Amino acid sequence: DLHNNELTVQDWDAIVIVSDWLLNFRSATSQMSTTSRPMLSSIHSTFRGLQKTLKDKLSSLPQDSPPELVEALTNTHRKLSDY
Repeated sequence: DLHNNELTVQDWDAIVIVSDWLLNFRSATSQMSTTSRPMLSSIHSTFRGLQKTLKDKLSSLPQDSPPELVEALTNTHRKLSDY
């Protein structure tokens, strides 16, 4: 029975959030790969911009976001901060 695998509204909300985060990574990756020899200053700027965007989005997550989603996104932001 396929109804057991049906996505909930909360599942779809999580997909929207993750998709938005992935678009930010795609944008940053595209910015860094547009030139054959990107300058360190532009890479640093793009990287810091990505970090700030993710931090802002993390702080604006709905209170009822699934804990697994919050943890995964927090770990993602933390990993970027380690670089």
